[in-house]
Amino acid sequence: MKTQWVITAQAKELGLESSFASMDACLALQGKQISKGPSNTVTLHEVNGQAFYMKRFVPGKRRVRKYFVRSRVRAEWEHLLWFQKHGIATPKILAYGEEYHAGKFIRGVLVTAALHGAKDMESLAKSHSALIFDREKFRVIAKKIAFYTHIMHSKNFTHNDLDWRNILVTDALDVYFFDCPGGRFWVWPFLEYRIIKDLAHLDKIARECIPLRWRLWFYKQYTGRKYLNKADRGRLQKIARYYDGR
Repeated sequence: MKTQWVITAQAKELGLESSFASMDACLALQGKQISKGPSNTVTLHEVNGQAFYMKRFVPGKRRVRKYFVRSRVRAEWEHLLWFQKHGIATPKILAYGEEYHAGKFIRGVLVTAALHGAKDMESLAKSHSALIFDREKFRVIAKKIAFYTHIMHSKNFTHNDLDWRNILVTDALDVYFFDCPGGRFWVWPFLEYRIIKDLAHLDKIARECIPLRWRLWFYKQYTGRKYLNKADRGRLQKIARYYDGR
């Protein structure tokens, strides 16, 4: 059995080191189930007044992915660490690890600190929050999202699931990216299509509730250009048509 288990400096600063002493100790913690999927479960916990989320991973249905490939939990923690390295805000990582046996993935865990008052953008849109529908607040949030997205794409990395549900926003208008196990680096000519996919995912809900001029303002923030050029207009047409027939 091969096990990797890491307790971060942030967990130690919060006095959570004993709670995360091992993967087994971490998994033994009781919490409230938030979501459950075929290969992972998310639970909310509180220890010593500190709230955190634990995401537990088990092998998926595809047999090939169980053996000798990077697990989804490893991809997720590596991408979050990469985001942090390049100035993209994410929830603090408290602990992470995985277990393999004879080259087969057995289980994995990723623990992140809960952000006080943070909600995902999809929930904010459904509740008609002023954070989304007030023009000035939206611009503050959208500018940060545009900046983070530009950083990713400028380094040939795409999120692959850049939906509003995977972006957290606080009342202080702070923005955090998370939940990115499917992200990866691309080279031309595949990169442009993946960039369009990310931007189309961002626009999926926006097109239903945000004025067009606000969305164009976001795109200009993303490109860093005051005026759209021919390439921008062609890309925007592809973004607009991305979900046609899907």
